[in-house]
Amino acid sequence: MSTIQLYIQQLKEKGVKVTPQRQAILKAFLDTENKHPSAEEIHLEVIQSFPGVSLDTVYRNLNMLKQLGILRELNLGERRVRYEMGSDSHHHHLICTQCGAAEEIHYCPLQFLELDKKNKFKIQSHHFEIFGLCEKCSNKGGCFDE
Repeated sequence: MSTIQLYIQQLKEKGVKVTPQRQAILKAFLDTENKHPSAEEIHLEVIQSFPGVSLDTVYRNLNMLKQLGILRELNLGERRVRYEMGSDSHHHHLICTQCGAAEEIHYCPLQFLELDKKNKFKIQSHHFEIFGLCEKCSNKGGCFDE
């Protein structure tokens, strides 16, 4: 089963109607070169197949997919929100302040702080992003993805 089919199956299991436009939004995540697209970037992908789909429709669907746990909303230090698929994988990001590239960190730096043990605090969720310059930008070059 393809990745898109897995997400479509999840929507069906949650009782959500799978419209062609929703399928196009899901497919846009797989087609875009950007691992963390914005709503505007998703919209640009979707209107290639469905020219009548508005940016508002994309936002509404992204919000619904986020509420269902299919997407995760990211704040990568920009004025606009970015999204990523597969919100169940726990990871964080290194974000370049010059080119905006985001590289995933597949371990949790929070575990080293042991806040739950030291402060007797039950952590339910957290976000951890580190901002700086990627290797290429610090050498006056491009970004992570090149």
